Amino acid sequence: MHSAKSTGTVYDFIGRGLRSILQIWRINYSNPIVLCLRFNQFFGIIHFNFDTFKKSLRKSAKFLSYQNMWKKTYIFIVFLLSCILFGQVLDLDKLKQQSKPENLGVSGSAVQSGAAQIQSNIEKFKTAQKQASQKLQQLQYTPLDGVIDGDKYIIGPNDVLRIQIWSAITIDELVSVTPDGMAVIPGYGPVEIGGLKWNDGKKKILDEIEKAYHPKRFAVTLASVRVFWANITGAVKFPGGYQLAATQRLWDLVQLAGGTDGIADLTNIKIFKRNGDTITVDMTRYFADGDINYNPYLFDGDVVFIPPVNGKNGIIRIFGTGIRSGFYGLEGDETVRNIAQRLGVFTQSSEFTNVQVIRGNDVIAVNMLTEDIPLENNDVVIFPAHLDSIIVGGLVMNGGAFPYYPNFSPYAYIALAGGPTEKGTERRITIYRNGKKISLGENDMLKPGDVIIVNHSVFDRFKDLFESVAKVVSASISVYYLVDRLTR
Repeated sequence: MHSAKSTGTVYDFIGRGLRSILQIWRINYSNPIVLCLRFNQFFGIIHFNFDTFKKSLRKSAKFLSYQNMWKKTYIFIVFLLSCILFGQVLDLDKLKQQSKPENLGVSGSAVQSGAAQIQSNIEKFKTAQKQASQKLQQLQYTPLDGVIDGDKYIIGPNDVLRIQIWSAITIDELVSVTPDGMAVIPGYGPVEIGGLKWNDGKKKILDEIEKAYHPKRFAVTLASVRVFWANITGAVKFPGGYQLAATQRLWDLVQLAGGTDGIADLTNIKIFKRNGDTITVDMTRYFADGDINYNPYLFDGDVVFIPPVNGKNGIIRIFGTGIRSGFYGLEGDETVRNIAQRLGVFTQSSEFTNVQVIRGNDVIAVNMLTEDIPLENNDVVIFPAHLDSIIVGGLVMNGGAFPYYPNFSPYAYIALAGGPTEKGTERRITIYRNGKKISLGENDMLKPGDVIIVNHSVFDRFKDLFESVAKVVSASISVYYLVDRLTR
């Protein structure tokens, strides 16, 4: 027990000394008296250690004379022990605790006063920084598609106005429209402008300012447009509520919801207003003609419903230029020319002399300038572009017309169309040229005007067949069970 305790004490002694030596370069030499005393003690210990080890060195002189290496090692050990003792005497930790700051000729009250002033300046800076941050948040950048039309823009909660008045009292304030539609004029009071058109609301505020202040110069501007919630449901990938800026339109909300799911009827979109009104929008006119009126602005509380395609009279699928490719419902006994007129596919890039209708395994070429045919359920209609394009359709993500590149394979064009859908596969494609099905050889290339159709995978065919059989079997079992219960 005694030897273990002694060993631990020795280790602690050596450890403290080494730590002090390692910290020697961080000594505070500001107090020369203390430092001289420490060095005096140090040299005394060195002298003591030298006398102590001198006898040992004399006794080992013979050994050291023949073993220079051991002699050097022995001297190094003596030096190391001396350094350890020096570190113990120096005791840097206590020296740091005992050291006092130099007298700089400044009183304690002056130091406290200066510190208080610095703290006050810091608080003022933080307050100013917070106010600037709040203003920046209010004036966050919102992309616009042009100058706001004051006769159409409707003021709503969280719109930010800038009110500037130059008179006996100068005012330059940012005012946010409250949830109940009020804008508070500084030094005057609230003015109700919610639900008004911008030009009308601006005039109302200017009239109140003129009555209250009689200023020579004053201005009211729209500093930042509001952000609100709108809901979308129906044939979209991710229905729900989304945040919109007051300058965003219907198609922006559709894109936020992940886009349509492929069977959306874009000709019959419903927008339900908070006041009970319902607006019907045909977005195909926007895609065909670029008419921005068919891509309207949305407002607080709007609910958008995109219905699926009405298959009462049949469903067809359309690809080509001048229209958004997808599924469309037939309205009565429509023909190729009727559907082209209804969907507005007549553009300069369309080739009307070679419209192709795929019906089952047959391909029907239609020259719309001289002929017309009625459409049937499940028809695929392709309005090809001029001969500098390739049409990609079928089970792809974004079918349509793509520029012709001489060295591109069919798979490259399928990739341009976003790749196959979950039910499609690149292994089963059909290529049409001039209304006829063709097969490309190993060295054959696509030509301008060709049409690529991506078909169902074999697995998907079996899956659909199995699901159909399962539905029939399930219905039969249900009928049998019901009849059996009724006849008991």
